[in-house]
Amino acid sequence: MWHAFPHLLLMDTTYNTNMYKWPFVQYIGVTSTSKSFCITHAVLLRERHKDFTWALERLKGMLEDYIEPRVIVTDRDSALMIACKQVFPNATRNLCRWHIRENIKKKWKGIYDSEVWDYIHDSWLVRDKEKFVSCWMADRLNFGETTTNRVKSQHANLKRHFNGANNTLHTLAAYALVVIEAQKVQISVTFEHSRIKLKKDHNLQVFYRLHYKVSTKALTLLEKEYGKVEKMTKSGHSCRHQLRKSMGLPCACELEQHLNTSVHIPLKSIDPFWRKLDFDLVVA
Repeated sequence: MWHAFPHLLLMDTTYNTNMYKWPFVQYIGVTSTSKSFCITHAVLLRERHKDFTWALERLKGMLEDYIEPRVIVTDRDSALMIACKQVFPNATRNLCRWHIRENIKKKWKGIYDSEVWDYIHDSWLVRDKEKFVSCWMADRLNFGETTTNRVKSQHANLKRHFNGANNTLHTLAAYALVVIEAQKVQISVTFEHSRIKLKKDHNLQVFYRLHYKVSTKALTLLEKEYGKVEKMTKSGHSCRHQLRKSMGLPCACELEQHLNTSVHIPLKSIDPFWRKLDFDLVVA
């Protein structure tokens, strides 16, 4: 599945999964129809830079001649972040907002006093604001993924199959395979829906060339952006091209141009991520 959808890579670590007490890392991908899938799993001896690097290099080796991840989302584990930069240097690397909120909550005592604000500023904003703050994230490719919550959901899904925390590596792999096979079936259904069904709100003339050729999720994002065109025109505000930059989809000013010229949005203006509605391989 990752050969078809290598664009996004989300990862997080969970514990109490195996008899050796080793950290268990899940690597999760996302389809054009906004469905999560397990790429692979790794059991690490420790959460060190060399351990993460080893796992990511094995992951990269799975791609061979296929395109590499374009967007990576992690927590701010420094060893993991360095490993991601080393193994996938060309990817846009973003931070999980959920983990950041949890870290801030630990400092919060009921009010946002100077200690909390100093922590937010010094620990997060100075170094990494562009990786998680909305106004900066809107200018970075992210395909709408700003947390690793999908990974946590996959943790929970997988653990429902586990026999407590005493699993062997063999049983972990067997359980993971069951989950992956089920996901493939479920995802195939969403592809079929995008190829044969059209929602009423998406039946706009300007979207004509996109019908049944891009995911329903992409059309929903475009329909929402379409609603901004009239407001933008009346207010005189300019478009910041955020949908184009963050999602790879035509933004309000592009849609306005198509409307003014009565030209349908061309399929080539849609990022390849959203145009993929099958499991065929994507070669670099």
